[in-house]
Amino acid sequence: MRLFWKVFAVLWLATLLVGGSGFLVSRALQQDWLLLQLNPELRDFAAQLATVYEQDGPTAAQQWLEQQRRESRLRARLFDAAGDSLLPGTLTRLPRFQVEPSPARPEPPPQPPGHGRLFQLAWSTDHASYIIALHVPAPTLWRSQRTPFTLLLNIGLAVVVLALLSLLLSRYLTRPLGQLGAAAQSLARGEFNAQSLQKTTARRDELGELARRFESMADQVQSLLDSQQQLLRDVSHELRSPLARLRVGLALGSQQNLPQDDPLWQRLDRECDRLDQLIDGILTLSRLDTRREPATAFDLDALIAEVVEDARFSAADLALELSGETGVQLHGWPDQLAAAIDNLLRNAVRFSPDNGQIQISLRRTAAQALIRIDDQGPGVADEWLDKLSEPFVRVPGQSADSGYGLGLTIARRAIARHGGSLSFSHNPPGGLRVDISLPTTRR
Repeated sequence: MRLFWKVFAVLWLATLLVGGSGFLVSRALQQDWLLLQLNPELRDFAAQLATVYEQDGPTAAQQWLEQQRRESRLRARLFDAAGDSLLPGTLTRLPRFQVEPSPARPEPPPQPPGHGRLFQLAWSTDHASYIIALHVPAPTLWRSQRTPFTLLLNIGLAVVVLALLSLLLSRYLTRPLGQLGAAAQSLARGEFNAQSLQKTTARRDELGELARRFESMADQVQSLLDSQQQLLRDVSHELRSPLARLRVGLALGSQQNLPQDDPLWQRLDRECDRLDQLIDGILTLSRLDTRREPATAFDLDALIAEVVEDARFSAADLALELSGETGVQLHGWPDQLAAAIDNLLRNAVRFSPDNGQIQISLRRTAAQALIRIDDQGPGVADEWLDKLSEPFVRVPGQSADSGYGLGLTIARRAIARHGGSLSFSHNPPGGLRVDISLPTTRR
């Protein structure tokens, strides 16, 4: 359920409860039964009038009504079950059911009862049933101390209900925001933990979607920070060896005054070339991490065909066979993807035997473009297959001039930037198999 509908439902419910309770209270305060409950002396009025009328007669009953009018300002009139007046009473304005007064019973001069409430009370005794028309003035009606207390109690209850609902809604909305703030602080310290947002990411509203996007961003940032720190450690380690050799060579050359064609200078030149290759690989990795270049559309099959043709030119003694097609138009960075495939092909060419064969096969599934490269080299042991794309990793037995292990790392990151994956396995006839999977629907 979306957050919009949750907020709407809670606010609507709170408004309904407050408004409805206020409406019901205001309506209930106008009901006769509630007024009688709040003024118990009115309930006893009918019983006392009927008792006086039956025991002491009409004259005593009329005198009792006059006394109630003087003391409590209560005006009343007594009727039988048929609606005929039994007493002149003290109420001059008759109810609707009352017939015209009898000429034998002249009415007293009409006196307006003033503002108040007219009740029609039914009362039954063992002898007869009566109807009492009772007019209560407003000051007497609201004189009871229970009425404002009950009213305040209802209003207070409505306010408490609204406050509880608002508190729950505020807590429901602010708790995930607080968790996001704490996660942002931990990310700023480089200590982001995805478990801290587990409850928030499980939500199905906008806050849950925000938390999931934040978690994805934080994972990428944390991964980038970790990779940069690891890269700096690896670079510092790898630079020590060529720099140490350069220092030794320069020291020997300066002490012995060697000629320009001495093998030592050639050795120093090779060390400079290796440093240049290492720096070039590091810059390539940094460009992959920055992601500032805009993405463009390109044809995958044409790109692979061009890379394979370049590899054939540099490996004339090997047979590179390209088969199949994907028919895919990708949206990404063709230069980086071409460099990734070129690194994989160069790696296959480097370890393939003379007159060997490298097969590149293309195919497409419902949502992926698959590229497979099979070579006939010595292959890689099982424990090293998952480590081939890590920076500065060299398989045991690999020659020192085979590079610094950044080519496969660059390939993996370039493919990952396109939403794909890179995996290594054994080629059944012998050698290494490389599988590249690229999504065809990614934009």
